Amino acid sequence: MKSLSKVVALSALSLTLLVACQMAPLSYLNGNPDRPLLNHEYPVRIVAVDQAYYLTGPVQVTPGKHLVTVQLSHSTSHVPTQKTLALDVQPCTRYYITAKKESLMERKWEPRIFDTENVGGCNVEEELKKAGSSAVVAASKS
Repeated sequence: MKSLSKVVALSALSLTLLVACQMAPLSYLNGNPDRPLLNHEYPVRIVAVDQAYYLTGPVQVTPGKHLVTVQLSHSTSHVPTQKTLALDVQPCTRYYITAKKESLMERKWEPRIFDTENVGGCNVEEELKKAGSSAVVAASKS
């Protein structure tokens, strides 16, 4: 009997993971590019997307317009370390976001898209369908 309940529990977990994988869009935000940064570019931490907070990155997001809050990773000044960037996320795209300063000694900085790349093995039409059905599911839950 215990064996049967374990099988049922594992089956339910597998089904949940499968559904989650099918609903998850393949667009990402990353504040720590995996390539050398240009002069006066600095890594950031993705703090929130549309006021949903994250502790670690990269962050997986649905295609569409989002407000992305980032935090300057290394700041010793009294300038605000968090800023928000409006971003229209395209499906199947990985975004690398950095902080740009005019010079090393400059306190002011602005978040910017450092680079983008296509997510391999991702189908744009399928991701847009998933994003649309995710929005319907989210709206029905509210």
